[in-house]
Amino acid sequence: MARIALYALIAMSLLVSQVMAAPRMTAFDPARQGFAFSNTFHNDFVPALDIRTEGLCGGMTFVTLDYYFAKMPIPAQDYRPANRTALQSYLYNRQVEAIQISLDKWAELGFNPGGARNSEFFRWGLDGKGRIAELRAFIDMGIPVPLGLQGAQGYSGSHYVLAIGYDMGRYKGDFGSYQEDFKIFILDPNNPRKAKQLIPDFSRQLWRHADDKTTGWHSYFVVKNFQRKQPPTIVSPAIVNPVYPNDGLVRELLLTFETGADDLRGGADNVNVVMNVYDGTQQPFMIVNQGGRWIRDYSETVRLQLIKPVPLAQIKNLVISTTFGGGISGDNWDMKSLKVRVIGGGIDRRDFVKAGPYRFSGQAQLAVMMNPPPPTPAGMADKIELIFVTGNDDLRGGNDNVNVTLTFKDGVSQSFSNVNQSARWTNGQKNVVLNLNRAVQSNFLKTITISTTFGGGISGDNWDMKSFKAGLLGPGVYKWTANFGFKRFTGGDRMLVVPCTP
Repeated sequence: MARIALYALIAMSLLVSQVMAAPRMTAFDPARQGFAFSNTFHNDFVPALDIRTEGLCGGMTFVTLDYYFAKMPIPAQDYRPANRTALQSYLYNRQVEAIQISLDKWAELGFNPGGARNSEFFRWGLDGKGRIAELRAFIDMGIPVPLGLQGAQGYSGSHYVLAIGYDMGRYKGDFGSYQEDFKIFILDPNNPRKAKQLIPDFSRQLWRHADDKTTGWHSYFVVKNFQRKQPPTIVSPAIVNPVYPNDGLVRELLLTFETGADDLRGGADNVNVVMNVYDGTQQPFMIVNQGGRWIRDYSETVRLQLIKPVPLAQIKNLVISTTFGGGISGDNWDMKSLKVRVIGGGIDRRDFVKAGPYRFSGQAQLAVMMNPPPPTPAGMADKIELIFVTGNDDLRGGNDNVNVTLTFKDGVSQSFSNVNQSARWTNGQKNVVLNLNRAVQSNFLKTITISTTFGGGISGDNWDMKSFKAGLLGPGVYKWTANFGFKRFTGGDRMLVVPCTP
């Protein structure tokens, strides 16, 4: 009896194996070979009319395959690449190509007056000699292949995904029994690190994700004429996520700018960022939008690789400025928010600092504080007091103001614009106290440059500086470091360099 039972079990196993086909999969693994950001793109299609499109699903699908076939690691960044970066441009161009090579298919599926062909389109996907045969021709050879999905009103728009496997189950592809067994394993750019299943939904005559009944497409087609491309080796902050030594130093900043109701024009109207460090150094990053337009109600992430790594606590602030004039004919930009992510050796601090909203107009700039200043050591100076005495001819103020630049013995300088804050200075003494961007020894200042912004002459301003004196301040420190007598500033003589005492 035992032998008979064993034979029966073997026979049943053989019968099941003949009836239930095993799933067929390619070697593609979405967890390793899919992008780490999802398809949330908005595309500036017609800038003059503010017409935009949404999504780069075709570009993401095609580029994913490009890297796969080239046996190159896919870019590992976990944030959407900004407009005009190398990766975004590559994705956009492949999106255009994805649409172009499938125009005949989209036109065929688009001819559906009043939805009269919905059921016909749905059945196409179950045809073992049609769509399924086209799919199997690739998957059975281990080749992932793009699929186009025709959108269904009220559910999902037209879409591209990557087919990486299929499962016939008990279905024979003949419109007979067990049609519900058939499924396609896909990578969806909207969730590119997770394998999903595309299944037939017979009650609605749609194809949908197995885990999401809100999705729905009338039909799918296989992009049989996909042409692989060698992806460019882009050694760029927009592509490469390097592995940094675990030394606690910051090596890059990710700045996510969200634009509000008024866009950033781009072209000649751009954004600059300067990072100030408490050691007195600066790291400038010019035109971080790369001349591109930042559309309204959308976010762009800018990656800044530091010229020199610095400890996180030493980063003082980020000064955001623009190159445009503002006003009626100039540009204005609503920065709805800014989030700063800090990355380096053993560091990945998301939303380390948040700022905004802020409206940039004209010469406006925004200083975003990163860290409070470290305590000044005893015997060091962290401020300077400037004492100006005005003689018979006053400083007008308004547009006629005083700028000061400090130059230290190591060659580093620090500038202060409009130290009179546009105020008029009449006869008498004015004391101005300025904060140094680093603590220094009381004998470390080399020169103080005083300059004016006016043109002089009959219509311009002139200013009699009767005397000038400067002292460095700090915990337990007050040391006079510069003295100068009379100086008349005019339009033709607007600068004075005062040497400092040792």
